[in-house]
Amino acid sequence: MAEETEVRLVVCPTCKQIEEIPDFQGPVEYDTLLDVVASRHEYDYDKPHPGLRMFRVKSTDWNNPRVRQEIIVRIKDETSTPGLGDTFYTVKETFKEDAMKCWKQHNRRRNCEDFKSDRKRLMPDTTKERKAIGVGPMQSNRYLCEFCPVHAVMMQRMRAARGDYDYSL
Repeated sequence: MAEETEVRLVVCPTCKQIEEIPDFQGPVEYDTLLDVVASRHEYDYDKPHPGLRMFRVKSTDWNNPRVRQEIIVRIKDETSTPGLGDTFYTVKETFKEDAMKCWKQHNRRRNCEDFKSDRKRLMPDTTKERKAIGVGPMQSNRYLCEFCPVHAVMMQRMRAARGDYDYSL
């Protein structure tokens, strides 16, 4: 039986946003996607966003619209403070939305010259903080391209060029 996958929901009570990111089971210091999302919520007009929280939910539940709405209501109930209004969280698939914008900027081509270039590397905006504590620049092996509709086509081309496919079968 296949193991059920999960997604992570990063909740920012300041922005009233829920950001969906793929699951990650490794050490937190290697979780580049979480670093990128968290760095977007560290400062807004020089004010940190306190109370950033993360929840894990089953992918099948999150992809079901009825269950998704129930999850959002439960998150709202658990994270809201009484008396602050009844504003629901906006749900963002941050990396997918950014990848779609990029794909559209490239005129929806199936051949992308920016594929996994340094410009598309996902890096948290923590350069100043890392320098202040004497830590070198962060290394990341995650790219916005991983969320693009062209990703599968480009990976297949790369693997074919490398000789990974045996067409003699």
